[in-house]
Amino acid sequence: MAGRRFGRTGSSPVGPRTVLPKSRLTRQLAILGIVLCAVALTVAFPLRGYLEQRSVQAAAAAEQVELQAQKADLEAQVAALQDPDHIRTEARRRLQYVSPGDTVFTVHAPGAPVVIDAPVTAAPPPQSWYSGLWETVTEPAAAPNATGTP
Repeated sequence: MAGRRFGRTGSSPVGPRTVLPKSRLTRQLAILGIVLCAVALTVAFPLRGYLEQRSVQAAAAAEQVELQAQKADLEAQVAALQDPDHIRTEARRRLQYVSPGDTVFTVHAPGAPVVIDAPVTAAPPPQSWYSGLWETVTEPAAAPNATGTP
């Protein structure tokens, strides 16, 4: 075995190498695989566009249903605001309007004193920021503590 070389002569240490002849079935399967890949690639891009359009259409349909519900609510509000009784009720509730002949009661919270003719004191005008800064610069510093600690 020392004189034998492996690899170029076609023999292997296990035994002679067998070469399978290319059959017609192998070629047909390879061609079928290539055709299927081509068909898959041809169908993939239009299918993706179709699925995206379906999702956009579904979102638009959902938005349309929501807008129709909102429109129905707004139409109900318009119908209610055209009713004079509803307008009177809202005026009483929101604006505290009183119809002629109604008795009005005013309720004061307990403990809250009623102030009549209280003197009005004017608040000092607000000081600008640079005036406050200038006053801190011009005023003398405070005296140090009697204990000697800063």
